[in-house]
Amino acid sequence: MQPSNSEQPTIIVPYPGPAENSQEQDIFVYLRPETNGVLVESTLLRVIKNADAGGAMQLVFFANMPGEFMVKNKVVEQYYAVKLHFAVRGRRAFTESMKNRFSDFFGEDFDSAPVCGAFEALELLGKTPEELFHTWVNENDMLVLNGQTIKRIEGKFVVNYDIPALLHKNAKGTDIAVMMFRTTLDYGSIRDLVRRMWEALVAGGILNPKFDSSRAFHHSKSPFEQTLDAIACLYVIDTDRYRLRDFTFPKFLMERGIPEEVICGLMMNPLVYIQEPDGRVVEDSIFSYANNYSFDQALDLVHRIVGQIPLIHHGPLISSICRDCL
Repeated sequence: MQPSNSEQPTIIVPYPGPAENSQEQDIFVYLRPETNGVLVESTLLRVIKNADAGGAMQLVFFANMPGEFMVKNKVVEQYYAVKLHFAVRGRRAFTESMKNRFSDFFGEDFDSAPVCGAFEALELLGKTPEELFHTWVNENDMLVLNGQTIKRIEGKFVVNYDIPALLHKNAKGTDIAVMMFRTTLDYGSIRDLVRRMWEALVAGGILNPKFDSSRAFHHSKSPFEQTLDAIACLYVIDTDRYRLRDFTFPKFLMERGIPEEVICGLMMNPLVYIQEPDGRVVEDSIFSYANNYSFDQALDLVHRIVGQIPLIHHGPLISSICRDCL
């Protein structure tokens, strides 16, 4: 089954398959629609080339994803399926743990606090998606829970304020450039590289210095996010060709005894209960909890997961790639 489309992605550098070296990770970088263009691409590639010592960052996949293709296949909605779930359901999506942590942080009782999803907030606050997206707040007015962002804006606690704008930006007329780098660098080095990329975009007048790099481009921040990026950027192009074992991190896990159905389960239901080394059990999203983790650390995390929170929205792409083990 090929995904529905009227204009296919242009593959500039084809995907070579999963890495053989267990020390290599696949870091996806894709440009936000509003910053996509040759100037941004060349700026980022120049920074990576200048910083690259000994060929540690190899460009192994490069494609242009047409906006029409992205819209037809609902790639953005599926990529942000969990965040969209919370943005739509608002306070109804909160777990008991999230409610308690909310009250502890903001000093307000959750049950009486004006908590709303981002789409409801557009009407309540009289803002456009762009205005909501660009609303700046102090650090003590923003909290991240289970990978979901809550901002206190004009007295309302808005869940995932950025989702309406992210969906709005990805229209038929906007293309996305996707690059994947295979690297042995650790995440400390990758964070330093991302900082240099941000500095180059600011110096070139491409990015406002008040905004962080995420306003211009996305990059994989954990092994689990690498897998989600691979599904959204590789699997969607050819759903007949790829399975999870064709991507580097899932292949790493399977070679170490983690069944494919366990990996699929985590990708579909990423909110989990994790047993800490001291015996405590915490609730979090595998995507945020595993930020900056190595493959070995992520493998250890999988072994420490003692439960999951089922979600309503999985996304057809993930369900499709996992169809052999569901």
